[in-house]
Order: sequence, then structure tokens, then C-alpha cells
Amino acid sequence: MRELRDPFIDALSESCQGLVAADAALCEMSAQDFDIQLRLHAPSVFDQVKVKRSFPALYSQLRPQLIARCSRISSYLKDADFLANSSLLLGGGEARRGFTIQRTDGSSVGVNFAVVSPSTGYLYQSKLHYLMSPRADTLVEVGCYLQGASHPVTYLAFSMCDRPGIIQALQQQGITAQRDNLLILTRALGLSGAARNLMSFTIGQAVRHLRIMGCKFIVTAFNPLLRFTGSALHATNFSPFATAPVAYCYDKFGSYMTRRQSMSDKSTDRRAENYRNILVVLGTDSASRKEIRKVTTLQHVAEPDIDAPGGQLAALDPNELRYYRSRLEAAWSLSTAHPSYAREPLSSKGQCGVSSVWLARRLRQREIEATYCYGRLAFDDNSISSVDHHCWIEVGPPNDATRHVIDLTCDQADGFEEKVIYRRYDELARVGIRYEPVTRLAVDDLPSDRVWPRYTRLEESMRVKWGMETLYDSV
Repeated sequence: MRELRDPFIDALSESCQGLVAADAALCEMSAQDFDIQLRLHAPSVFDQVKVKRSFPALYSQLRPQLIARCSRISSYLKDADFLANSSLLLGGGEARRGFTIQRTDGSSVGVNFAVVSPSTGYLYQSKLHYLMSPRADTLVEVGCYLQGASHPVTYLAFSMCDRPGIIQALQQQGITAQRDNLLILTRALGLSGAARNLMSFTIGQAVRHLRIMGCKFIVTAFNPLLRFTGSALHATNFSPFATAPVAYCYDKFGSYMTRRQSMSDKSTDRRAENYRNILVVLGTDSASRKEIRKVTTLQHVAEPDIDAPGGQLAALDPNELRYYRSRLEAAWSLSTAHPSYAREPLSSKGQCGVSSVWLARRLRQREIEATYCYGRLAFDDNSISSVDHHCWIEVGPPNDATRHVIDLTCDQADGFEEKVIYRRYDELARVGIRYEPVTRLAVDDLPSDRVWPRYTRLEESMRVKWGMETLYDSV
């Protein structure tokens, strides 16, 4: 881990401890959390090192972004602490196997492990986590709730693995990891004042939960550059197996962005420093843990190929799409409809956005990358009304006439009888059905779109009606 640290960032942090402490107090957060943001943003000023600017001068340059970002996180943390009943743990405590937390005064607090709703998960990922970057491909969200709380005091989010290099690195170590038996722990968060071992307890419960879903291996990463040591992961038996490159990207205001956030923002400042995370793996059963114990070296995962082609659409079955449509219909509500249709009888009108998001996420689980499109649906047949504000998804390059259009709510057009369209763009144009996109968004961009809050309500409804099938395609 020492080799993966950066002497310059360490020196900057140590030299500015007093400034960090003062600004952390101003933002009402811990100096440790403020220092994480300093380290996260330090690569953005590395070009200033060439002119030998002093550490205080570099800190002064970073300070506006740090104050703005930390103030936002702090304000949301206060609300989350209230909703999670974090005050029950004032003075500390220790999690026990009987789903209680033993407080220092001898009293106990009940704790419950449960699935976290997508809307709550979005709040934790976008507002509370230090990366402030919600993952559009989150599949499973779990956490521990204190008695009487509406929000979790600890939170974990998992996604399917979309980097083949990680699976290859595991296989090269003799581990039988596959895309369908592996999940990535992408976000972990404990609110202030949580019992010292409550995160370890949460991970242990999550392992049992995921094992039932067919998950054999859990992979996650930690960043030594941010002074993370991975001690909590080691305590829960995660084992290192590889290193992987980590991107440092910044928006036009100098605020940190993840690699996924930066993909469609051409103004992003991408730093090419060769920094790496440490990847660790945990087995969910005795057989997988036995495999992991054989690991003796670290593999080095390559930079992900951002230009790699998406999966093919050949596996899709029109009957399967119609089946999806029937399930979505059962989950639609006025709360998932676009506000323009909130006063109209419930139908497919206004449900195109949330349904398209749901399908785009579903296809990514099958390694098919779709583009979310917003625009106009027009018809040459004058007896069919156009839909001036419509959403659908496409698979294939935007200028390729043979790209596929998938529309689960095309019956929004009055006079058009089909419920589902799944055809090539040029074939639709030849029969007078014209999809005219104004905006295109990748799946990773969708959490920033206004459709996302309504989509989380749809996903919550899908969970209630259909269970975990909507979250994970089990083997």
C-alpha cells in the first residue's frame, strides 16, 4: 500500500492539517473526511507543482471546491443521521449477533438488516458518499436500520461486474469467478456515530443475503491514495488479489468526477496519473473461500476499454419484451408517470421514460449497452397522432441506420395499436414510423436526469410485485 501512495499528496495533506481542521469545523464535518476530499482533488493541481507553488497556495486554489462539496455532504448527513436515529448510538456501542447493539451504559438498541429502497439508495450514493456519484447499474442495496428508523445507519450497494479484466485476474489466480456468480461492492457508507463493528456486521449479513441469490464472490476496491487502509475489509476476510487503475477527472468547476460521470462530458479534465486501487475479494461459502486462500500474488488489471463495442441484440426475444411490458404495466402508477399526465387516467402515457430506464438497466445485466433517447415519435399515417415528447431506447451507433429501436410504450400514440416496437431504425422509417431523438443518454448518465426519481418509484413497485427477479438475473 505504501507503494501506491503519493509522496506529494501526503506532504500536501500533512502541511495543511491546520487549514483542513479549520475548514472541516466550518463545514461541520470531521477533519478525516475533509482530508479525503483534499486528497481526491489534489491531482487537479499537479500542473502547478512544476512552478513550485507552496502547499498553502495549492490548498487555497482547491479550497472553494472543497468547501462547497463538504458543506453539501455535511448538510445531507445531518438529515440522514436524524432519519437513521443515529443519536441512539451516542457514546458508542458494539454490534452483537442477536441483532442488538450493546451501548456503553449497558443498555441495548435493536438493529435490523434489510433491503434498502432505490430512492434511499440514490440519496446515500449521490449526497452522502464521498464520491457523490450514484451508480446507474446498482442491483442490490442493503443496510442496517436502528430501531424505529426510516433510513439505514450503514449502507452497502452492489453491481454486476462490467470489467472483464477483474474476472480474468481472478481466474488467473485459480478462482472460478464468472460474471453470473460475482458482484462488485461499489459503495459502502456508515453514518456518524455508528457502532465500531456495525459495518463488519452489515457485510456479514450481506454475504448471507447474496449467497442465497447465487453470488459466490464479492469484489471491492480501496484507494491507498486517499489514506484508506482496507482494515475494515480485512476484518471481514476480504483478500487482495489485484490492483486496478483509478481515474481522476474534474468538471469545469474543478470538482471531482468518477470515470463513469466523465464519459459523456467532453469538457472533463482527465488526469493521466498512474494511480491504482487495491482489489480485494471475499468468498460467500466455504468452497469459494478455499479457492481464495490459494492467492499469493497481485495481478494488475488494465485500463478499461471505453471504446469496446456493446453486446449484440440477437438474444432478445419479442415475446420477452412483451412480457416485460406486462410486468411494467402492473407496476405503473400516477407517481411513476410524467407530471403532464398526472391528472389523466392511468395508461402507458407518461410511462415511457421510467420504462425505458428500466429496460436499459435490464439489458446492461445481459451485457447489452443501450442508449436512452428522448425526442419525437412521428408517423406518415395521418390517422395516427405523433408523440412530441417521448422516450425509448436504441442499441447501436447513433448514425447507424441498422441500429435497433426498442419502445415499450409506443401505444401512447393515439391510433397506434402496437404496444411494443423492436425493429431496426431503417425498417421503421420505410414503413413511416420515425423516431427523432433530441437527447441521447448513456445508462451511466441517467441518475442525473429528471426521470430518475420517478424510475426509483417504479423499481420499488417492481420489487413489491415481482421480488428480486427485477434486480438480478440468477443462474
